[in-house]
Order: sequence, then structure tokens, then C-alpha cells
Amino acid sequence: MDMHGYVCSAAVVLVLFSSFPKPSADSAAMAELVTWKCDNGTYYGENSSYQSNVRILLASLAANASRSRPSFPVGFATAVVGASPDTVWGLGLYRGDASSGTECASSCLALAPEVAFGRCMGVKDVSIFYDRCTVRYSFRDFLASPDNRQVQVWGASDDSVAPRDAARFGALVASLVGALSDWAAFNTTTRYASGVMVSDQGFPTTPSKDLVHRINGLVQCTPDQAPGPCRHCLQGLIDEMPAVFNGTVGGRILAVWCSLRFEVHEFYDGSPMVMLVAPHPTPPPSPVRSTHQTAAVPPAM
Repeated sequence: MDMHGYVCSAAVVLVLFSSFPKPSADSAAMAELVTWKCDNGTYYGENSSYQSNVRILLASLAANASRSRPSFPVGFATAVVGASPDTVWGLGLYRGDASSGTECASSCLALAPEVAFGRCMGVKDVSIFYDRCTVRYSFRDFLASPDNRQVQVWGASDDSVAPRDAARFGALVASLVGALSDWAAFNTTTRYASGVMVSDQGFPTTPSKDLVHRINGLVQCTPDQAPGPCRHCLQGLIDEMPAVFNGTVGGRILAVWCSLRFEVHEFYDGSPMVMLVAPHPTPPPSPVRSTHQTAAVPPAM
């Protein structure tokens, strides 16, 4: 999926420090770097206390997310490191289909220094989105007041359904993501759900000319959220979808506290948690034939 200029490969030069284990080649291949945000305007100096605290924080997030704790499940961690004015607040979240805690730490979260001390070197507020995990750290205490609007990026596929089908396709995507949001918020403790919408009619796409029969979706909140706030967070993203995805066959909205993605190909691990069948489109009403007959008017003499 083309993310319009901000997708990049995970095969980049890694800037690593001795406090971090070197990820394996297999790990790097599993963690595609999607995008990142360096909140320019707030800076720290090289070899400063703040930089040291960021190093400690990132190592702590990777380690803690790899094991289950009473407060959080595997795949999620928060941390606070350092004293004022060099305190750093951080959060790490692995995608809900992670197969193990070791995978969380080694294949994704441990790669965060690549961006922190490379692309965003010297910036105090950084958000990093890999395909399988999210990391944010800041000099602000963003953990105290979760706001999903602070950091939000999105991308859409270059392929779209035929214009005549855009409205119906968008409605099916919204229906799938809404059902997944309900499932994640009210039926899981991980606040994660994946699923599929199947349409026997299918949708022709442009420019590929493929016929789409399945829409796959995924939603996730941080697992520390209660059901109501999680569902509210996801609804905020759903409300933005019509303006962002106008008939595109794939897209995602990435944010720290909740996120969503849909594609016509399967992109998550494991079996779908929700399976839906698209209703048949309602045929247009038949034209009404007039039974009124107009009397013939004789020609003028």
C-alpha cells in the first residue's frame, strides 16, 4: 500500500547503542517502518541527560512489553524515566496479533532507537509507527491525559473501487470497522480485533481491474483503556474515514491510543475474530408506468 510519501522500508541503517541488543535480520524483516513524527520545536543536546533517559526508556519499554505483568498484558508498556527538567514519558504497544512477548521486544520495539537517534535525533517528542508496533516518548506527560488527536497520520491505497461502487464499499468498510470496534472494546481485554467482510457480488477496482470479494480489517486500543473510552476513541477515527478514504481499497489511520486499518488482502496473523457477510444491494425501484391516457384531439379545420 502506498502511504503517499511517508512509507519507507525497514531495511535502513540502524543507529544502535550498547544498551540495546542488536535485532536479528529476521526481526528487522518482520518490522516494517511505516512512518514517524518528530515534533520539531523541542530539542535536547547530544549526550545530554535527556538523551540518556530516552535510551533507558526505550530499553525499558521493549523489556516490559515482552512479559506479562499484573497491570498490563504482554505487548504493552508505559514508563517514566528521569527527574525534572529531563523527565521522559513513554509508551510502547505491539499489534494485538503478536504471537509472543519475545517477538514484541526483539522484532519491533527494540528497533525504535533507529528512529529516535537517527531520523529524530535531538527531538524531545517522537512518535514511531512500525507495522507491528507503536512507540511514543515525550517531555510532556501525555500518559496522564490520553488525547488521540495529538499524533495522527493516515495513508490510503492507490487502488479504488469503481466510482459507482464507492459509496457502498465505504459503507461496508465502516460497518466492518464498527463491528470490530465493538468487539475490541466490549469483548476483549487486549482491546484488539481483526475480521473480514465477505461480498459475493464483488467490487471491480481501478486501475488493477481486480474483483474484490473480501475486506479485511483490524482495530486496536491501548489495553489500559476501559471499554467506553476505547470505543469512543475508535469512533473518532471512524468519523474521519469518509474524508480520508473515498472508495480506496485499503487504508489506515495510525495514532497512539487507538488505530485502524482495512485492506482487500489479509494482513494480520491468525484467524479473523469477526466474520460478516455483506447484504445484497437493494435494487433500484422499477419505473412507474402511467395508466392515464390522453384523449386524442381532432385536428383543427
